[in-house]
Amino acid sequence: MAKLQKGEREEKESKLYRLLKKLRFGVRESEISQELGWHRRTVNNYLRKLKKADKADREGRSWFSK
Repeated sequence: MAKLQKGEREEKESKLYRLLKKLRFGVRESEISQELGWHRRTVNNYLRKLKKADKADREGRSWFSK
């Protein structure tokens, strides 16, 4: 993972979480990647981090906020 500025990781995580909350009917990793302009692997890393923090969940290929 690339070296990020202080607070940038938390800012990205927060941005992704806000997007998930806005899209109540779920969203795929590829759609998030396109919307935020991030690499798909980066999106996956942040989604797994949100899932571990019990802020997001996955159903099939779609991700939802909790």
